[in-house]
Amino acid sequence: MDERRRSREQRLLVEEFGLLYEEMGGTRMAGRVSGWLLTCDPPVQSLTQIAEALGVSKAAVSTAARALLQGGVVERVGEPGVRGDSYRALPGPMDRVLGLNHAITLKSLVDRSLALVADRDQSHSNYLLLHELSEFLDFLQAEIPGLLARWNERKAEKHLRGGAPTDDDSNHGGTK
Repeated sequence: MDERRRSREQRLLVEEFGLLYEEMGGTRMAGRVSGWLLTCDPPVQSLTQIAEALGVSKAAVSTAARALLQGGVVERVGEPGVRGDSYRALPGPMDRVLGLNHAITLKSLVDRSLALVADRDQSHSNYLLLHELSEFLDFLQAEIPGLLARWNERKAEKHLRGGAPTDDDSNHGGTK
């Protein structure tokens, strides 16, 4: 892929990261910064580099980076000879990506909601939705730990193989 096409594709991806973060309740700028840090070269970037790449103010990037730092999505990195903060995407536990903590919190809220309306006619559409959501969250809580365990096993096996990708790695979790 030529450099101009790669740059255009990267800008589009960064914008899509921003839209996704916004849809998930975050800020578009945080999503854009995260998307940039996942695709940039070199992987460690100063606030100025990120701002210039995204065509936004350094203050906007600083605010987004601070939120991403608190969320454990990025880490601050000291660069020799570079003034100011630099950041890079932070690998972390996949349960953050899957939002297990949010699912547990939502489950608690749904259960409290169901208790609040337990003495009412449960055939109303919003109560039916609460029941279905509760069942779905039970399902997630039962399934996600197993998925994470399998993922960790897969990572450990890959590490033992020396990290070399295999045909199985390209399967992306499908059937073998």
